[in-house]
Amino acid sequence: MGALANPGLPGSLSFDTVIYASAGSNYGGVPALSQYTIYDTPDPAYVTPRINISVFANLGIGAPWPFPNTSVPLNGHVCIPRGRGPFPLAVFAHGNHDPLSNSTPGYLYLCSLLASQGIVAATIDVNFLNGGNFGENDARGIVHLEHVKQFRTWNSTATHPLHGKIDLNRILIVGHSRGGEGVGHASFFNPLPAIKPDIFSPTVPLDGSAGLGPYRFALKCIAAIAPTDRQYTPITGPTVVPDSYFLIHGSRDGDVSTFEGYNTFNRAHAVDLANPTVSDGKLKALLWVLGANHNQFNSTWPIFDPSPATTMPRADQEQVAKVALGALAQALLLDRVEYMDVLRDHATAVAWMPAGATFVSQYQDPERVYLQHEQEAVAPPQISLPVQGTAAADAVTATRVLKDLVNSFAPITTITLRLEWNAPGARLLLQVSPVTLPAERYKVLALRVGQSTEPKNAPNRDQDFTIEVSSGSRTASFPGSSVHRLIYPDVVFGAGKIVMQTLRLPIASLVERGVDPNDIRSVEFLFDRRSSGTLYVGDVQVSN
Repeated sequence: MGALANPGLPGSLSFDTVIYASAGSNYGGVPALSQYTIYDTPDPAYVTPRINISVFANLGIGAPWPFPNTSVPLNGHVCIPRGRGPFPLAVFAHGNHDPLSNSTPGYLYLCSLLASQGIVAATIDVNFLNGGNFGENDARGIVHLEHVKQFRTWNSTATHPLHGKIDLNRILIVGHSRGGEGVGHASFFNPLPAIKPDIFSPTVPLDGSAGLGPYRFALKCIAAIAPTDRQYTPITGPTVVPDSYFLIHGSRDGDVSTFEGYNTFNRAHAVDLANPTVSDGKLKALLWVLGANHNQFNSTWPIFDPSPATTMPRADQEQVAKVALGALAQALLLDRVEYMDVLRDHATAVAWMPAGATFVSQYQDPERVYLQHEQEAVAPPQISLPVQGTAAADAVTATRVLKDLVNSFAPITTITLRLEWNAPGARLLLQVSPVTLPAERYKVLALRVGQSTEPKNAPNRDQDFTIEVSSGSRTASFPGSSVHRLIYPDVVFGAGKIVMQTLRLPIASLVERGVDPNDIRSVEFLFDRRSSGTLYVGDVQVSN
């Protein structure tokens, strides 16, 4: 691991945990809400205002909330590092659960970790939206932004304990389940002066004139844990997250079993067909955790999902969350760029993860040039402009398809290349006009590949193939398995999900094998390691 320390272990800083809340909530007057009485007596310095979310949502049924949706509280727990700061800010939000059970403390294990590493970290109360409610995830996004706004207010108030202690240029917002969808909406709402939530609602100012906003926060990243998708859809269409995006999800999720966040991930920072070489400057990464379930990312939620015998133990799942989100925070909030390697490739973190745990990871860098992005049309495969060349299949069926890779039952707009072969020696050859890959700018040739449960793949066996990269007369060959496993999908509820693994071939490795990075002529998929198979390819790109 070199100089990298485990980002899932506590840092050296002491911290204080404070409860903040709106005055007069009177949870104590409602016996059924006994878990919320901690918010009846917030720290005197941390009393918050109330907000009106009535245009966005009704309160969830199942609990006798002592306030209406025109006056919901801003309650939460915040872990504050001791010291002058300024410290970055991370704000966590839970998802839907029994409204009589307070879900908010369930991320204190992550907040305390980040606080010990020098980050102000809060977990917020959105329980009043829980229970019999649907389509309320726009409200979750607004509540999340209002909590961030409250921290900005405290940071600018000369008499407040948090005055000057928060670095407002380094903000991470994290959501779980419906809260994971909500942070995507928060990212979308963040720069807007106003929003019309749906065709039946009035336009709501988000500039502070009617109480909500203004926002325009410097959101370094949006992190979603097992999120839903499209439970709320803006009138402009499904939310496209404009900020850097990180996604983590378990293969044994019995609640959001459809892995809907994969659709959110695909929409984020997709190729612009009109300007395919132009990047929006944002990254995206995901971690697929074999055996992890839905509830155990929240330390207070019961297991709920598939039986403990087939599910990762809670302590192990929390360890995965600590390492993944700790690395994300180290890299993007604390500018420890060496931790970007964990986002780029989960193998970097294997020594810190539970023994024997299996993962699939994807990473897309802001710096990238596509050789193939597949998004031109459902048509034969081709080299993507502005790169020139041809794609030729030999004894392999190469078809671009609109396929629901994860059984999300959502409309699919992302095109994937399907490759099927029946005998060894089949190949897909991508021939390009000589391409220059300056080593000072690009570090890897990256491709996303995953196998399915279709009959050509042997059950419970890794798939494999050879990648060949040529420049003139010199060719470098790499077994895919030398870079990463292409695992057989975890079959749950009778179905397996095709979650593609990013294979990253260092340009330096090509040079070591005699390939000239300033004269790349072809990239070939050679199916010589398994007698038959079916693979899905997302894209082939030069990247960092």
